[in-house]
Amino acid sequence: MSQNSVYHRPDNTLLALLLALAGMAAFTPIFAAGKLSGGLLPVAVLVWLRFIGGAATIVSVAAVKRVPVFTRVSPLWKLHLMRAFCGVGGLACSIYAASVLPLADATAIGLTKGIIAIVLAGLVLKEVITGRHWVAGVLCAAGAYLVVRSAESAAGYDELALAGVMSALMGAVFMACEALIMRYIAQREDTVTILAYVNVFAAVLLSGPVLWLIVKEGISWSDLLIFAWMGPLAIVGQSMNISAYRRAGAATLAPVYYGTVVMSAAFGFAVWGEIPTRVAVFGAVLIVAGGAILTLPNPFRKFRQAS
Repeated sequence: MSQNSVYHRPDNTLLALLLALAGMAAFTPIFAAGKLSGGLLPVAVLVWLRFIGGAATIVSVAAVKRVPVFTRVSPLWKLHLMRAFCGVGGLACSIYAASVLPLADATAIGLTKGIIAIVLAGLVLKEVITGRHWVAGVLCAAGAYLVVRSAESAAGYDELALAGVMSALMGAVFMACEALIMRYIAQREDTVTILAYVNVFAAVLLSGPVLWLIVKEGISWSDLLIFAWMGPLAIVGQSMNISAYRRAGAATLAPVYYGTVVMSAAFGFAVWGEIPTRVAVFGAVLIVAGGAILTLPNPFRKFRQAS
């Protein structure tokens, strides 16, 4: 049996959707960590805490499961390193954007990663992009736009910080590239190996500069421990995402991830008491409709086959 067949799973769009939703729920508070910290910790430190905690968690899992993560070098280590770079960049940009912009605004701007991923999936992975992908993408993008406009009007935000907008857009590019890499390696290596490499690589890249920053800024270890939950929670979210990419293509899952704006709206209501407007609710309906187009059977398929 080839390596590809061991880790490949039959396409199951509905299950992939549920796994993707679970992964999004796990990452929602992580992306909001900058706002949750209230400026207590710099963005670089928050990103480091997420990856150093993730590395410690997944290495422990590898030891318990006796997965030979570091006794042999993965043939895809260069891709793991590229994904670690994209993961660090995407998370840093997203946390910064969410700290200077309303959470729903930053999330919606970052959702341009879906359109970017669809285009890259066709160009790089040669995945077949059908009309359903584009219709779903347009519906989800329109819904995200309505949600962010509603957030601006309801909260009285007349101007968005340019730095936050640019950061959110850069984060979208990083995450779109990471999605393509994940789709490729998810069908070729086991979950523990994939997570161990990306988290350890990212932690090693960040540890030197961040430890220097912690000493320089006089950040206490008690403040760091407040956000120790980020690493283990990220491992749970990443495991769900990898499982989703084993069962559906990057182009199929990209529009589904527009649901993060709904997650952000729910999180904003629970933590800060933000109440969605009617426009925001309509935007959420469009997002759900986009996901439904991908998961429900095509009513015209049998008609075309019969003809």
